[in-house]
Amino acid sequence: MAAMEAGPTTFRPNELLAETTPAADGVRHDSFTFLAALEYLRRAQPRVLYISLGETDDWAHAGRYDLYLHSARRVDRYLRRLWDALQSLPAYRDKTSLVITTDHGRGDAAGQAWKGHGAKVPGAENIWIAVLGPDTPPRGERSAAADVTQSQVAATVAALLGEDFAGAVPGVAPPIAEALPAR
Repeated sequence: MAAMEAGPTTFRPNELLAETTPAADGVRHDSFTFLAALEYLRRAQPRVLYISLGETDDWAHAGRYDLYLHSARRVDRYLRRLWDALQSLPAYRDKTSLVITTDHGRGDAAGQAWKGHGAKVPGAENIWIAVLGPDTPPRGERSAAADVTQSQVAATVAALLGEDFAGAVPGVAPPIAEALPAR
């Protein structure tokens, strides 16, 4: 057996990912995505950071409601850690907004329908969107609000960055006005 190299340990998420058996082909555990994103955030301090977490969707398709809930709770912890990291870095503290959403809903139907989505599952078009940051009015959880759509997310992110995506790209949806600072 070869001796291990002495020296400081460096977190290498891609190496760890290559050494881990995924739950299914083409699937990556959210823990790898989150830790790599957090490391990148701290090291590169990007202007925009996009993170796509998908374990809840994977476990729902597999019919594992127990693991679906476990993953959802873990995502809550990830969001807390991300917010804490943002607040600990002077470049981001009190200057950064988070936009959090899903790629699709689970549907309204009881029984096995929650495992799928798409046109055959009533209510699967309904998603949730959370926007929080120093310039976003604190409105809390809202259900009696104007409808917003996933098509508005890109324009909302651009507006939070001071850009006019809807004005630059004809035909796209406008930003979510209630998520932006009052003018």
